Amino acid sequence: MKNKLAAKHWTVIALIICLISMIGTSMVQTSNQKIRIKNMTWESPEGFLLSADLWIPPNATADTPAPAIVTVEGWYNNKEMQDMYNVELSRRGYVVLTLDMHGHGNSESVSSDHLYDGAVGVDAAVQMVATLPYVDTARIGVTGHSSGGTAANMAVAIDNEREVPLIACVLQQAGDWQDDTGGDHSGDYGSRSVGIIASEYDDFYFGTYDDAGNMLTTPKQFMETDGAKKFLNFNEEPDAGFTAEAAKYYTRNIDGKDAVRVIYRPTCIHPAVTFSAECAGYAIDFFETTLGAPRPLAASGQVWQWKAVSGTIGLVGFFLFVIFFTLAMLDTEYFGELRAKGEVKGAEVKDKAGKLWFWGAMVLSILFSGASFLFCIKKVYSNTTNFFGQTGPLTIGVWSLLCGVFSVILMVLSYQLYGKKNGMSLKDSGVLISGKALWRTLLLAGLVVTVAFAVVFFGQYFFKADFRIWILAIKAFEADKVMISLRYLPFFLVFYVAHSVSMNCFNYNTIGKEKGNTLILSIANSMSSIILVAAQYICFYATSRQLLGLSEGERIAAIWLIPVAFILFGAALMSRIVYKKTRNPYIAGLISAILVTVISCSNTFTTLSAGAMVYTTF
Repeated sequence: MKNKLAAKHWTVIALIICLISMIGTSMVQTSNQKIRIKNMTWESPEGFLLSADLWIPPNATADTPAPAIVTVEGWYNNKEMQDMYNVELSRRGYVVLTLDMHGHGNSESVSSDHLYDGAVGVDAAVQMVATLPYVDTARIGVTGHSSGGTAANMAVAIDNEREVPLIACVLQQAGDWQDDTGGDHSGDYGSRSVGIIASEYDDFYFGTYDDAGNMLTTPKQFMETDGAKKFLNFNEEPDAGFTAEAAKYYTRNIDGKDAVRVIYRPTCIHPAVTFSAECAGYAIDFFETTLGAPRPLAASGQVWQWKAVSGTIGLVGFFLFVIFFTLAMLDTEYFGELRAKGEVKGAEVKDKAGKLWFWGAMVLSILFSGASFLFCIKKVYSNTTNFFGQTGPLTIGVWSLLCGVFSVILMVLSYQLYGKKNGMSLKDSGVLISGKALWRTLLLAGLVVTVAFAVVFFGQYFFKADFRIWILAIKAFEADKVMISLRYLPFFLVFYVAHSVSMNCFNYNTIGKEKGNTLILSIANSMSSIILVAAQYICFYATSRQLLGLSEGERIAAIWLIPVAFILFGAALMSRIVYKKTRNPYIAGLISAILVTVISCSNTFTTLSAGAMVYTTF
């Protein structure tokens, strides 16, 4: 024990890891401090506050204006999801403005009546970038992922009304010529160059359907469809012998301008289009062809992966900080009262009945978790209100509540039918704690969460960096997200507190021995998520058709569960570490609930009464 580092030393190490992540992220995204990144907010012509980041390369000056590209995130995401494109395009000399659409990130939430005003904010971003003195207004492009791309189509329609249009080209990332209201913009492109990154295994786009919603052709068959052929033939019906070839530039002179059409065909899933070197290469090549890069670099010469590595290191550092700062606080005089008196050990399980309760309850919990998640996707998804205005936290929150209640029921049955008869003490196991201990537990949880997010805000303020890997992110947020989070917190509290009590007070035992027991329960906590994700994508890649269904919620279900699986595993691991030092299951339960709620509410789309309308998209 004397050779082990104290919690306070590990806390410092965790902070150093976070700092390394911040510096690494900053160096990559600024090309070693050559590119300036500005956080900006402004009011759109429609009267709504928009948030964006502006990336300015050194070659962009008033004397040498550079082409500009507006990048737009997909639905339920924030502008940071375009980081891969932002990094690679800005280092090639393009001015990049990456936008939070209405209700996303730090942009203002609007009602359903105004959600699509100004192309969900994209038109205002185009106008904004065109006012910059170091931007060549004849070379402005727009690229967006999923709904961000379809919002770009709406922006093109608005742009057509200008005497001198501003948008020169559009690149769809996992989107096509439609918009989210059902509008077809294939005839709006005119002389603009347009490209589509159309994955063979896209969760949302590139299939065709009959009037009843049944799939006729899969995304893998997209190039065989009339829609793809007509797009490549500049919205004209092609001849009988016309063939649609992937990655081939189809060219035509329209109104004295050389325009191109191209469809790229990666084999990734819908969200991976924002996290794929192949797709980044397509974007580099497309904008080099259509706008001309001020600093041409080979499409293979990509560095965004190093930012992903830095962000992942930051996630690890953040997780370690939360654990060890919690333990370090137990060494203080005030919170030291929460330390366990004596060693905390797992309960002895010798009889078959105890083993049956352990394994049986685990299997039942996994089955209930999976079934209740699918129920929430079908019945809760997008039933947002003015009070509960976020689809993801509402759906996952209700699921968490149901799983938490189910866990409580199992614990009551376990105690009444087995535990009480075999000497289990609710007080000795930590289920029952004093009012004084509860108060200090609440204070400690609040302190840990506050300081942990202070580290995140430090990174944003000084380095414009946060901690993220693909669709798992911890970022700084505006004050409104605090109030929104308070609405959803009760849902997550029920689950994470009940889970911590169940894992530690009822299931910390000799089954699997010390480390094995922790690992078994941590994996079990994520198992339903892992099973559903695996089932969805094994079926998708094997048959080109989705297993879970074709409604919008069913399409997005597996995507949401990818980060959830990691979060649930980490929460279980932290819960056990803290419990072994305190014999108190509520500390980790409270911390996990608050962290997950804030992370969820700060990384999604907030709507005012538009949920039901959005739900009808697919």
